[in-house]
Amino acid sequence: MNKTIMKFTIMSACLDPLKLLYVALLGFVMPIGMKVASMVHGAADSQTFEMLTGKVGVAFVLMVLCLGLAGNTSTQSGRGGEYLPLIFTRPISRAEYVISKWVVIAAMGGCLTALQNMIIAVIGIFFGETISGQAVLSMVAERFLDAALISAAMILTMLNRNPAFQITAILGFYIWLAGQTIPPVSVAGVSAGATGDLSIEATKLMLSMSQYISTLILPTVNVYDLISAASFNWSPLIAYISAVSLYLLFAIAATSKREFFYGTN
Repeated sequence: MNKTIMKFTIMSACLDPLKLLYVALLGFVMPIGMKVASMVHGAADSQTFEMLTGKVGVAFVLMVLCLGLAGNTSTQSGRGGEYLPLIFTRPISRAEYVISKWVVIAAMGGCLTALQNMIIAVIGIFFGETISGQAVLSMVAERFLDAALISAAMILTMLNRNPAFQITAILGFYIWLAGQTIPPVSVAGVSAGATGDLSIEATKLMLSMSQYISTLILPTVNVYDLISAASFNWSPLIAYISAVSLYLLFAIAATSKREFFYGTN
């Protein structure tokens, strides 16, 4: 891995106040506030809360952290320019470039969301919830695994210069997000009319597509279920490792040498 690229990536993420504000609000203020409110009022955690503290919450955080971190724009901001001579004096490989960025982005996303999960667990324990150490460790591990998978997919999308691929990938990502945030649809026995039936069928189709994407394209791992099962199931882990490896390999293959000449078109 290249320390200079890693420093650039960290600076590109941490020196933008809007990114930090977004992460603070959506990653900490909202879910922690919702957890405290639910504990104080004795209400069940909402679907929005579950969304912000799981893999979708990781995706929301990484959506901002990844902006400008994969391609040339991450080094054209004028901040951190003192590291440019180091790149030109020691050429780096495409693999080193991609892996360096992926490790930093995944680590930042994992650390932020794991910290959020631990704070929420502590709040729950303070209000009398019973949470085992295994459950907390499983949540922390899941957030890092989610961050590694989603950041690899995002890096591939940004480094691939094919507009059709990028549009398809972004569309698939938002279908996956929508499917994770919409509650399951049940069809009522009485017809809701042509418009209502069409809306229900369209929503069911989107949920089905989201599940398909989640299974084949973004196969996250439920760590607690995996380690709690009577017999260890290798299938989710194999699917996860295969997806991450393929995304990184394709990202390396898609990276152009132009990526290393920052400021060029």
